[in-house]
Amino acid sequence: MKNARSILKKMLSNKETIKILNDTANGLDISALIFDINGNVLANIGANIGQSGSENESGTFSFPVNIKDEQAGYVEGSEKAAIIVSILTYMLAAEYDKRDLIDEVSSRYKEINLFYDFTEKILGCSTLKDIALLTLSLVKNFIKADTVSIMLKNDETNWIDVISAYDYDEKTVKNSIVPFNGESIAEFVMLSGNAEIINDISLDGWTAPGGGTTGSMMCAPLKIKDKVIGALNIATENNTEFSSSDLKLFTTLSHNVGIFVENVKLYKDLKEIFISTAYTLAETIEMRDNYTGNHTKRVMEYSYAIGEAIGMDKDALEELRLSAILHDIGKICVKDDILLKPGKLTDEEFALMKKNPVFGEEILKKIKGLEHIITGVKHHHERHDGKGYPDGLKEDEIELNAKIISVADTFDAMTSDRPYRKGLDPKIAIDELIKCSGTQFDGKIVDAFIKAFPHIDISKS
Repeated sequence: MKNARSILKKMLSNKETIKILNDTANGLDISALIFDINGNVLANIGANIGQSGSENESGTFSFPVNIKDEQAGYVEGSEKAAIIVSILTYMLAAEYDKRDLIDEVSSRYKEINLFYDFTEKILGCSTLKDIALLTLSLVKNFIKADTVSIMLKNDETNWIDVISAYDYDEKTVKNSIVPFNGESIAEFVMLSGNAEIINDISLDGWTAPGGGTTGSMMCAPLKIKDKVIGALNIATENNTEFSSSDLKLFTTLSHNVGIFVENVKLYKDLKEIFISTAYTLAETIEMRDNYTGNHTKRVMEYSYAIGEAIGMDKDALEELRLSAILHDIGKICVKDDILLKPGKLTDEEFALMKKNPVFGEEILKKIKGLEHIITGVKHHHERHDGKGYPDGLKEDEIELNAKIISVADTFDAMTSDRPYRKGLDPKIAIDELIKCSGTQFDGKIVDAFIKAFPHIDISKS
């Protein structure tokens, strides 16, 4: 923070400044003493330095040195010492302007650095929680805060979705909904579209988002094409004094957050549309084969449950789900007289049926963005002992998704009714999985399925 007194003192500690003042004073035959506001001598200026009493008291004047409505010190000397005051005032003003420029450049550098980091890192965010955590990690370097939260207004329910709230230690994660009843500052900001600083929540009569304990906060609207979709909040537990520059920086950040929040929502919508399209395609294939009704749905649910049981993360589970949905896509290339044959297939017919995973690979290769699920689809008929198809892979050569789908697919095949036989009781089918554990199946996957099965609801399948 700039201070006129400290600036004057620092300025007079500079030899060049003293030389300018001495040269001017000597040229005009002026002597003067420069004091700080407390009466301490900062400099002796002019021709008669050190000659105490060279001018009698009646010829001594005191002139204040002011800048920006603040007194920095004063000058004592003859009437002509007013010239020294004018020079000091000019120098102080120039120093103030220089420091203002330095502060502005520093502030702009911080902003540029903040938004460069934000833009670079946010590209790796796939969820709103990721965005909130990234926002907090960057904001804390520039603005004092204890928590950050993202809130989105749900136009259908007229409630506010508190998407995420994080503290600095990443210990607090809150996901909730709160009514849109006009009582919180976040709601006011969403309605007005203007950012706000509340330096004392209790005095201003507002409640914090979600009703938490908060001292001070800043809240800025999240906008998409002038439409307010929510709010970005930062808060402190104790009262603090957020500045207008803090608000400016935070508002600019909220604009960028709003753009990426919308992108995440659009990506999520597109992803769901794609999953739905893939599922519809799989169901269309199933329609050719009446006995497998809802087979895709069950395999997907079994596979997802196994993935959860072995601790897969969210992204891996989504990849597994898509692989399970499309695991039989290659059947679209299998002729009806083989696919729909009610009895046992001949060796020649079975050889043709075994090409269905390869057909699936060929189809998925042509769809951009699905390269990552090809192995799960192609190898779900491989066996742990290497006797499967199409490539005879074994053990760890088989990708995890393929191992999981293999167990899910086989279990559903055993428990589904066929024209030529009744489906097995689930308990018997599980016993069969156990018998084949370590030969046809990876034992760890079988164990995970057995653990997950009691919690799988297939009543609507």
